[in-house]
Formats: sequence, structure tokens, C-alpha cells
Amino acid sequence: MQFLNASKELTMNNSAYKKAVLFYVWEIYKQDLNSGDVTTKYFLPNQSKEITAEIVSNEVGILAGIEEAEWFLNKLGIVIVKKLKDGSQLKLGSLILKIKGPASKILSSERTLLNLIQRMSGVATATKKMSLKLPKNIKLLATRKTFWGMLDKKAVVVGGGGTHRLDLSDAVLIKDNHISLSSDFEKSLENVFKKVQKIRFIEIELESLSQVESFLKIYKNLKSKFPINQNIVVMLDNFTPAILKKIIPQFKKLGVSIELSGGITENNVMRYNIKGISAISSGSITTKANSLDISLTI
Repeated sequence: MQFLNASKELTMNNSAYKKAVLFYVWEIYKQDLNSGDVTTKYFLPNQSKEITAEIVSNEVGILAGIEEAEWFLNKLGIVIVKKLKDGSQLKLGSLILKIKGPASKILSSERTLLNLIQRMSGVATATKKMSLKLPKNIKLLATRKTFWGMLDKKAVVVGGGGTHRLDLSDAVLIKDNHISLSSDFEKSLENVFKKVQKIRFIEIELESLSQVESFLKIYKNLKSKFPINQNIVVMLDNFTPAILKKIIPQFKKLGVSIELSGGITENNVMRYNIKGISAISSGSITTKANSLDISLTI
């Protein structure tokens, strides 16, 4: 299910990802700075003095956000003297970054920089904890339930997970509201298969046994009409493990990939380690992830 992982696009070399970093990092920094850091301006007699600062982990976890932090610091003219890599295992007291630059620049950027690394490292850590409870053949995916958009998805990748959709243009995901608004589900689905070619995958969310039965019948009919060359996935949402074990073989016979979703967390994920599935998506690794405790000291 490599097509559910667009991690190669989550880099500063990608213009779409760079726009996300500009929005969630640079614009937040400018908002925080506003008309200037009055504390540093009036309290320090020499705010242009060059200083050295260390960013240290106060908690065990997985480091993420270094590529984004490096871009941010370079934009401010702050030099990185030493750094760890994304994905590094942090211990208590691990030196994440050592930086050098004017006191005014380092002090004014401190909160934005820490928020960035704390948030992304927290998501990466939550992802790693949950993914370790799954076998390697089942990929843990992010959802679009994120606070920091693509940056959260990048953090999930650093923690060992996959991306799923990056945005609404990236793939087709037919959800319950789409189905309820369609007057002819089969015709609408056929239209998607015919017209959508240059996307990573087509996915259909199913929430009941009646929807499962209807989809299986429709999909068999469509496959007999014309070749379906896209990557096809069904998202089985909020089904119990007992029911999933009964219906999954029916999808496997048709060559459809299977993703499970709905209320799956670190506490119950092992119950969904079911033969035949390829992925599990969980909003909890982004919406419920705690920021890692990291501090900056001059």
C-alpha cells in the first residue's frame, strides 16, 4: 500500500509543502513578533550581541521538525552549530540543536521554534508508540484531522506512519456525505473510475453492512464492464473486529485494499490486527498527541 504514503512530497523542496511551512511557522512567527519584541528591546542594552543557545529534550521521544527548524533559522540568519536528525531517539537531556546568532533574533524566535519542534516531535512520538503495536505489513496512517496540516503528516511519517491524502486534490475519498448526496451511487462511482486517472488512489468509506453488500455488488458489476486500473481502497469505518473478520475476505477476493478506521487508538489498536488489512488510520496520533517537553537555554 505504498500509494497511501506520499512522504516524498513532504519536503522543503516541494512548493506545496513549503507553503504549509510558511503558513504554520513563518506567519505564526510574524504574528507573535507583531511590531517588535519590547522586552528584549528595552531590557537588554546590547540586543545585537552574538550568543549561543542550546535546545534540549526534557522527555523521551522521537525527534521531528528539524528540516523545518533549519529553514526557519536560516531565514532569520541564525547559524546551526550542531543538530540531531529527524527520527532520532531522544533521551532526557539530549542536545537537539546548538545555535548561534544575535540575542534579539534568538529570543524573538524562541517560542515559534520550540512550538514547531515540540508539536512535530509529539506527533512523531505518538505515531511510533502506536505503530510498534502493529506488524510491519499494516501501515498506520494519518488522517486529515490535523492541527498543523502537512506538518503533522510529515511528523507522522517521521514516526513511522503513512500520509493518506495530503489534501483534497491528492486522491478521491468518497465519504458518507458524498454517498448520501448521490442519486445513483453506481453511476457516480463509474464516473469516478472513468474520469480520474492521474491520482494516487480511489477510496470509498463504508459504514454499515448494507453499504458493504451494495458496494461489493456494484464493484463486481463495474469490473466486468471495463478495466479498473486505479488503486482501489475501501475504508471500513467503525466496524467491530468480529464483523471485520467476516467481511474482509469478500474484499480480498476482488483485489481491493482495506483500511480500517473509526475510534482506533493506541489502547485498542491491537484488536484490529486482522489478517487481510493493509492500513489503519487514526486521528488520535495528531489530535491527541502531547507536545514533547523541549527547552531552549542561553
